[in-house]
Amino acid sequence: MKKTILFNFLLLAGLLWAQQPAPQVRQVTATGYGAILAGDKVKAREDAVNDALRKAVEQVVGMVIDANTVSENYMVIEDKIYSRTSGYVQSYHVLSENEQPDNSLEVTIQAVVKQGDLKSDLQGILTVLKREGMPRMMVLIREENAGSMGMASGLNSAENAIMNTMMQYGFPFVDAGTMKSNLNAASVAAAMNGDTQAAAAIARQSGAEVLLIGNARSSVTQLPVMRSSGMKSCNANLNIRAVRADDAVIIATTAQHAVVPHIDEFTGGARALAKAAEKAGEELKAKIIEKYRGNQFSARQIQLMVTNITSFSQLNTLKNSLPYYIRGVKNIYQRNFGGGMALFDIEITQKAESVAAELDAKEIEGINLDIIGVTQNKLTAKIR
Repeated sequence: MKKTILFNFLLLAGLLWAQQPAPQVRQVTATGYGAILAGDKVKAREDAVNDALRKAVEQVVGMVIDANTVSENYMVIEDKIYSRTSGYVQSYHVLSENEQPDNSLEVTIQAVVKQGDLKSDLQGILTVLKREGMPRMMVLIREENAGSMGMASGLNSAENAIMNTMMQYGFPFVDAGTMKSNLNAASVAAAMNGDTQAAAAIARQSGAEVLLIGNARSSVTQLPVMRSSGMKSCNANLNIRAVRADDAVIIATTAQHAVVPHIDEFTGGARALAKAAEKAGEELKAKIIEKYRGNQFSARQIQLMVTNITSFSQLNTLKNSLPYYIRGVKNIYQRNFGGGMALFDIEITQKAESVAAELDAKEIEGINLDIIGVTQNKLTAKIR
């Protein structure tokens, strides 16, 4: 009787699985535009391609939105499109590009847009990474195994496992081994204890855009039933944060646990640490890619630091005028103001480099800005 029930259950599960919709793949054509600022056609082409790719995803998403959503206000629709879909560009190529009379560049692309899970799609992941500029990663983990602790002891089971896991999907890495001897011990300790500014400084020093930093520890227990065989239960716990170098923002976290039986405490602990780190690498890969996908098809957050501000009135003029002069601005949040300097967080559909080009080329209500620093997620400008 029990076998019959089990068979029927498995049969029903198989039928339900078979009825799950397969990931939809659509080939679409889309046209995007980029402004030619200061004669920079290369940058205009990149902006136009990004605009076209975003429109390609919008086309596919528009085919699957339910009727209730379509009847809502457009601004609400725009936000819900990107929160409800897992669509992404798997691949694309440029069909044509033409300079327009209004000093813009028109680019038409053909893109393969896929709905479904991006986590295991190598081609899709590489496309996302390339569009984000192939950010370089660096791993720094304080590892403790069977009483041996820290980076000084040469323990790197967790670091190697994370790098090996994520490199399979195309993530580029900076070698932490060559940097460790040059790192300040106090800064490393602060970063390990959760200081994101210290973590960001370490990443900048190494030339990485993202630092994967955390702690890993193994412990050993031996149950009475295992004593006769000499086998021990080696447990590993690992916690990691992914911190952007330029603005110290945490973009992903993971906490993993693994157990490995072994007769030798150190060997078993190393294997348990590696096992937990492999799982951590998979989760970090998925979260970071999803963050980048959201940047490209919804909005990204960049920091804008402006110096040489002469008055509070000038500050307000700049803050209130930016959405009308810079394309794609959704929200502006003022973080601080003092000593002639202000810091803003801006939600925008453009990359920081594109925003820099627009700010440098435009006069904003009588205010002229000189761009004096640009990274992937942060701009520094000075009022002339």
